[in-house]
Amino acid sequence: MEEINPRTVVEAYLQAFDARDLPKCIGFYDDDASLTFGLALFRGRQAIEQWHKDRFAADMRIQQLEDIEAHADTVVIRAVVTSKKLRLFKVASLGGTGTFLIQRGKIKEVRFEGQISASTQVESRRM
Repeated sequence: MEEINPRTVVEAYLQAFDARDLPKCIGFYDDDASLTFGLALFRGRQAIEQWHKDRFAADMRIQQLEDIEAHADTVVIRAVVTSKKLRLFKVASLGGTGTFLIQRGKIKEVRFEGQISASTQVESRRM
């Protein structure tokens, strides 16, 4: 049986996310996968599919992929994202991490955490 590289799985998933390919995105997830986004937990493919639909509707985009680190079955990405929802709160972009656990070539668990940092850009108010 051919071993599947976890980093390759995450890179392909990010490409599908960027292309807004919902079926392909969901195909990367294990049937009983979980996704944590901030404080919210989404468990199972149906809930994860809805999370993707909501992110696509908000036009969430990765502006910059800063780093990808792979260690055995875990892949950590550092990225800067933007979305219509962030901009509603006058936040142009937000830095954060995504930690992926890959098992048998599928995403078993992922945690996305935003971080207020130097990569966070707040839009200035116009007078």
